[in-house]
Amino acid sequence: MSTKAQTILTKIRSRRDTLLREYPKLAGQVQDIKSGVANNLKEHVDLAISSLKGKGCHVMIAKNTAEAQEHILKILAGNQNVAMSKNPVFSEIGLRDYLKSKSVAVLETDLGERAAGTQTDVHPWIASINTPITDKEWVARTKEEIKEKAAHLQFGITGAEAIVEQNGTIALLESEGNVRFTSNLPYNHIVVAGMDKIVPSLEDALAVCRGISVYGMGKDILKYISFISGPSRTADIEFRMVQGMHGPKEVYVILLDNGRLEASKSKQLDALKCLHCGGCLVDCPQYLVDGLEKGYYYTGKRAKVLAAFMKGAKPLDPSSSLSGSTETKTNTKDCGDCSLCNNNCPAGIKV
Repeated sequence: MSTKAQTILTKIRSRRDTLLREYPKLAGQVQDIKSGVANNLKEHVDLAISSLKGKGCHVMIAKNTAEAQEHILKILAGNQNVAMSKNPVFSEIGLRDYLKSKSVAVLETDLGERAAGTQTDVHPWIASINTPITDKEWVARTKEEIKEKAAHLQFGITGAEAIVEQNGTIALLESEGNVRFTSNLPYNHIVVAGMDKIVPSLEDALAVCRGISVYGMGKDILKYISFISGPSRTADIEFRMVQGMHGPKEVYVILLDNGRLEASKSKQLDALKCLHCGGCLVDCPQYLVDGLEKGYYYTGKRAKVLAAFMKGAKPLDPSSSLSGSTETKTNTKDCGDCSLCNNNCPAGIKV
């Protein structure tokens, strides 16, 4: 059992419980937002696509993992270097291994992932939750080195915490600042996001970001929220619109289906409501036993509800391997069935 991980989760739990007294209606608000979108996902996807294109984004639909990978490789157009932040969707589509197999060098911009030095995705937000970091000089030096390298790359890849269908705004939430410069320093920004990340309004995006922060990290809001509305542009120079002045010239948005539309159609909505906040790990005793070794998405609620979307998962029905079914049996034996994760899930998912 990891002493560091246990200490971090204890602190998150304490701060979360304090914040929930300040935001007693937050979970209900998040559940209304996510349930509303999940129940009619196709309509919300169509609205989001229209808004994103209206802001100058290139929008692509990926029906499955293979299509998402192929879209990214096509966008790179032979470029063999890319900066990439940390996001659960990259594990879902096995992006790092795929790019490596295509001889694309990935600049990892997440300091926690660099410190951990492992391919195991131990936490959706804190890659170093199980890794001691004592050298502060290394942290500062490495961050500057990453920024310097990213500034000379043509492509940066991030996920997204929310995509606003109303106006095509993409919300990025983080603690380090690396997601922002991964999206901002290279000339081309590639966003990979599950269709479930779509929300109706900017206010809804803020509520989702607060839900992630409070329930997953025990913070009122994480340090940085970036709102991106298409390619960088300004009219300050001779009153002519110029793109790419202080950010990417091109923004590509890959909306990942991977069973989400079918899950919405068949009303298997749990996988579509999850915020990927890590809140279910805070109270999960099994996570500290083997979740740190196997990966957080094979522990408790993640294994029971969401593993069908993960590479290598073995869902109940082999004929619909990415159905998003809540009956997924992958590694459910690893869960102690204590149901503690049900008590504080902002999306109201029950297992």
